[in-house]
Amino acid sequence: MANYDDKTMMTDMLASQKFIAQNYNNYAGECSTKQSKAKLMKILGEEHDIQFKIFEQMNAKGWYPVTPAPQDKINEAVQQHIQGATNITKAAAKAKKSNTALEKAPAKKAEKTAARKQK
Repeated sequence: MANYDDKTMMTDMLASQKFIAQNYNNYAGECSTKQSKAKLMKILGEEHDIQFKIFEQMNAKGWYPVTPAPQDKINEAVQQHIQGATNITKAAAKAKKSNTALEKAPAKKAEKTAARKQK
């Protein structure tokens, strides 16, 4: 059995926590009840806390250095996310409008048919 140093073990722990959190996130998105979703979201939060504690330890030891992003890059990322959210909102509104029109279509067709029969 190989002997692993602390950095290697903590790197593996962090990767494992990221994998676990990703899976709980996927599971939470697939829940069919509010109760099961709430339980998984609680566990997901705990997994993120564990992940962050590992990161903090690695960062403190210099094994996971963080370089602050330049403000212009932060602003650019924020604008991209705002634009993406705007596009999603517009698409959702359009889809809702389209679905409403589709739902009303059979009723309109029935009205036209009834009007023709009355003539």
